[in-house]
Amino acid sequence: MEKSFSSLAELQAEIDLLKVRNFQQEEALKESLSSPSAIFSSVKGFFMSGNSKKSLTSDLLNQDILTNVARFVIPLFMNGIVFKKSGFITKTLITFLSQKVAKQVNSNAVSGILDKVKGIFANRKSSGVSNFGVKTRRHVDYGIPPDSESY
Repeated sequence: MEKSFSSLAELQAEIDLLKVRNFQQEEALKESLSSPSAIFSSVKGFFMSGNSKKSLTSDLLNQDILTNVARFVIPLFMNGIVFKKSGFITKTLITFLSQKVAKQVNSNAVSGILDKVKGIFANRKSSGVSNFGVKTRRHVDYGIPPDSESY
C-alpha cells in the first residue's frame, strides 16, 4: 500500500484523489442511511448472507463451541468482576475488545496452551527437580549386573 512519490506534485495529486474518495464514501453512506427503510435493509443485510460477504449468522455458526462460549463469558467476567465499578464507556470498550479477543480463541489455541503447560510439568518431572527446586535422587535400573548368579 505504500507508494513512493518522486515529486511534490505527485503527492498533492494523491492527496486530492484520497479526498475525493473520502467524499464519495461519505455520500454513499449518507444515502444508505437516509431513510428508515434504508437503515432496515442495511441491518437486514448484516444478518443475511450475500454472494461475496460473510454474514453474522454464518460467522457465528462456523465457529467452534469454545469460541462462541468465550464470546459471552469473557465480557461477563471482565465487566462483572474486573471492571465492576467502571462507567458505561469503559464497559462498552471492554466488551468490544473482549469480543475481538474471543474471536481468536478456538479449540486449537486452547489445546496448544494446555500442551505447553503439560510439557513444562513433564520436563520438570523428568529432570528430577521437585516442586521446591531441590534435586531428587532417582533410582536407575541398569538391568541384571554381570556378576550376578543368573548371568
